[in-house]
Order: sequence, then structure tokens, then C-alpha cells
Amino acid sequence: APRRAPPIPLQATGIAPGGLVPCGATGSCHRGQRCCRAQGGSWGCCPFAQGSCCSDGRHCCPAGSRCTAGGWGCSPQ
Repeated sequence: APRRAPPIPLQATGIAPGGLVPCGATGSCHRGQRCCRAQGGSWGCCPFAQGSCCSDGRHCCPAGSRCTAGGWGCSPQ
């Protein structure tokens, strides 16, 4: 079986001016990050622009991989 990498925790969104990626109505992530829907309806920032958001609302995986069921790891796509 391919080795699973651990998922990356989402980072908090900032309330920041231009040049950033807007998330929802109020949050934003830095350029090169991706917005992920976090727990409680808020947003988090994945440090990979092409990353995939995990359904647990707490983690994301690098480009080319996806979260396993339950969000406990990243498996190659």
C-alpha cells in the first residue's frame, strides 16, 4: 500500500487587504494558498494553492493527493 502522508492543518484566515485570496465574506488567505471550509462554517487556509480540502474541516493535503476517509492521511491521487 502507498505510504500515507499526514494531512496539513489548516491555518487561520486573516482579515487582510489586496493581493490575497478572499474566503467567504470576511476572511482571506495569502496568495499561493487555498481557502478551505473549516468547522463551524468558518474558513481556513491550506498552504497549497492546488491542495485539496479535507472533509473534517481541519486539514488539507498537497496537490496530487487527497484526504483519506476521516481526514487522517493524504493518499496519492
